[in-house]
Amino acid sequence: MARKPLQAVQEELRRMMATRLNVRAPSFQAAVKRAGRLLPAHARRAAAEIGMLEARMAHPRLAARTDPALIEQAAHRFRRSLAAYRPGAQIARQRALLMAEIAFRLAVVIGLVLAFVYWWTRA
Repeated sequence: MARKPLQAVQEELRRMMATRLNVRAPSFQAAVKRAGRLLPAHARRAAAEIGMLEARMAHPRLAARTDPALIEQAAHRFRRSLAAYRPGAQIARQRALLMAEIAFRLAVVIGLVLAFVYWWTRA
């Protein structure tokens, strides 16, 4: 089996991770490492399997004996697990949490200012 199809699959999966999880990295393995716990366990296992197949592809004799279906099966499992993530959902969630934190802090400051003004007028 040639090494080019494996690299094409890895590049496709890396781009999918960039759009779905907003994880940017120069290679597939670096993207998986950077995503960490954002990926479900079965997706991390499929990525590890793809990494093992990449190591096999580095050796000419093992590459000739590697079944291309193994790569497609692991890639299919990885794609299926990433399909559950909506593109941009993580960024939207982070933005909403930031806005909620800003609103809470603003409410606390306004409450303290009102308490101070009430105390100042009563004294």
